[in-house]
Amino acid sequence: MKRLFALFILPLASCSNASLVSSSDAFSSIEDSISQSSEISFEAGSKVIFSEFYVGDSLRQRALEISNYGQEAVDLSKYEVACFHGDAKVPEYRFRLQGTLQANSSYVVRYSGSDSIAHYDLSTPDFVSDGSWPVALLHNGKAVDVLGRIGDQLEFAYDDFVRKNEYRIGREHSEAYDWIAYAQNDQSHLGNPSCPLSEAEILEGPKLTQSDLDAPYVLEGTQLGGGGAEEVKLGYVGDGDTTTFSNLPADLVNLGYSGDSFRYQNIDTPEIDHGSSISADPWGYAAKRWNNEILRNAKHILIQSVLNGPITENYGRLLGYVWYSNLVNPKPEDYINLNHQTILEGYSKIAFGSSKTLKMLSRGIPYYRYFEDANNRGLKEGYKVFGEKDPDFAY
Repeated sequence: MKRLFALFILPLASCSNASLVSSSDAFSSIEDSISQSSEISFEAGSKVIFSEFYVGDSLRQRALEISNYGQEAVDLSKYEVACFHGDAKVPEYRFRLQGTLQANSSYVVRYSGSDSIAHYDLSTPDFVSDGSWPVALLHNGKAVDVLGRIGDQLEFAYDDFVRKNEYRIGREHSEAYDWIAYAQNDQSHLGNPSCPLSEAEILEGPKLTQSDLDAPYVLEGTQLGGGGAEEVKLGYVGDGDTTTFSNLPADLVNLGYSGDSFRYQNIDTPEIDHGSSISADPWGYAAKRWNNEILRNAKHILIQSVLNGPITENYGRLLGYVWYSNLVNPKPEDYINLNHQTILEGYSKIAFGSSKTLKMLSRGIPYYRYFEDANNRGLKEGYKVFGEKDPDFAY
């Protein structure tokens, strides 16, 4: 690929966490510590690592955050960032960091064309990755943390990718479960070395608010969801991702729906037997039993539509999220999202995402990203549909 960027530095914005020195050689290597023809070795145990990768609504709007999780200040002149082109194993672009980074502080690098990113410590045209080309943090020529996998062109970040507090570990290649993705264009975390939510809070999944309960289920005059959550009654229990509910919201009844089958958004549990055409898959009946037990024992059940998304799927079934609570008088935040719980418990992998589901937010995180995080946990641990044999299935 041709190098499209001119080598220049935009004026640096001051930051209380890092003492910056403007330098004309900001893009030179550290005494040529990396040969242009040699691969980079990895050194574990660094306290200075990547903590955030921000991608806005265009490829130009991107930033990289580096944090010092140690107890002492560090001299950033010993650190470089190396950007790789596609599947190359040697960096095509490199730039040196500047100044001193205090303990428990962060340093933000933005691409020089990212005019909407106000908080930064270094602006450079040599920050070329958009979240798909690998990026390495180098200390004295050795990689101490890598985003992506050097030698592979595989997307590792999208929207606002924040490292969890519990996984402040320099990696030779990215571990998806180390990170959680916040909503697109959310710059509120740049310059803050901490993730707003703990791992335990993220694993709770999305939470309802009173605004969700007050919103309409269907946008007036349309067949698009209003994002509202309303109470229903359990009708016919189905399989792991489909249930029939009664006492549907009035705006659904007005459109002619009464006891229609409800398909769970973003999950796809294994099949159970359907006549002679569809045979059961491992974990299909286990998913059904688990789902049915939860719904039969629930004190309250809500269904929620996707804001501005279709209220039905391709087969005409209602489509959305299912929430339940075992409390007699639950508050909005007491409800548990059953779609997310199904993935978290290992009865489904994440399925059929859309741009609309990325607009459904809870505590700054899209519902879909909570589901994706549960999916990453399953892939990491390898339980149920993520790698275990179903003990009750006749293979």
